[in-house]
Amino acid sequence: MEFAPDTNYLVIKGRFKATASSSYGLFLIFMDNVTKNTDKIETVASHFSTVYDTNINMPWSELQDMITKLRWKGEFATSLTHDVQATLEDLFQPGTGRGPDIWNAIKKAMVNKAANFFEEFLARPTGDKGVKVELAIETITKSDIENVKKMREERDMLNNLNIQNQAKPTQTEPKLEESAVVLDVSLVLSPISGVPIYELKEGTKIFIKITEQTSRGQYFNDLLGANEGGEILPVPATVKKVSKEGKIYTVLVEIGPGIYGKSIDEDTVKVKLYDSAQDKRKAQKTIEPAVSTIETTPETSQSLSKGGSFLFWVMGGIGLLILMILVYLGLGI
Repeated sequence: MEFAPDTNYLVIKGRFKATASSSYGLFLIFMDNVTKNTDKIETVASHFSTVYDTNINMPWSELQDMITKLRWKGEFATSLTHDVQATLEDLFQPGTGRGPDIWNAIKKAMVNKAANFFEEFLARPTGDKGVKVELAIETITKSDIENVKKMREERDMLNNLNIQNQAKPTQTEPKLEESAVVLDVSLVLSPISGVPIYELKEGTKIFIKITEQTSRGQYFNDLLGANEGGEILPVPATVKKVSKEGKIYTVLVEIGPGIYGKSIDEDTVKVKLYDSAQDKRKAQKTIEPAVSTIETTPETSQSLSKGGSFLFWVMGGIGLLILMILVYLGLGI
């Protein structure tokens, strides 16, 4: 392919699948057209095939947003992503890597040959020699990057404003127990088979992840068996309320008695419904209601009073009988 003289970067957009090890992922690589070195490598990997369903022909900025969102929401395999990132850095290591070979193959429109280099290296972190890689290419300028950066800043300012407005309490906000705990959670998304967020109803059971980065969040993940090897696994939750402000939806879910979660998402997402067969936790724990102390009702008090009175008269009678026996024996002496 021909590179325009004013382009500064070659952007390699890719996805891979290693079915033997259930490893799937996306990556985005920025190569300097002059030095042929990488300026940035971004990756995300998962053991769920839905990651591979992503269309890598979308603009590079949208793919970058998707990778960022998946990582921010915790919807990835931590160790696998780390290993893939390290492998790609080795692949493009200046002096010892295959960066120039990949750049030249793409320059000659030999994209499949470039993909072969990726497959050779990704066989290590995925543990699958049959790993398949697909690539899509873009060329961009520094001004393209600056324009995207500016657009994102404006978008983030607008989203923050919408979220702040959405967070204001309203009269329709459900009343929770005084001792209720509300955690930051993320809805588990399923772009293909999921339910649109605007179709969620009260009582719908879905998958969520407790993403609150606090000791409290860690405690409930451990309690539910959702923390395995540093990876946060999805847990079931029941939708309590769905509210909307513009294109932003706030979903309140119940994880267990007195334990709730809140997630804020855009109107375009599809949510994964709960299926026990897809619950990956080794121990599918739930939060049970706390055992409360028994309140003393009037009837209970009356029964206790009657029991106490009866016992009092019995003990009194026995004491009187003993006293009479002692008096009798004393007179006999």
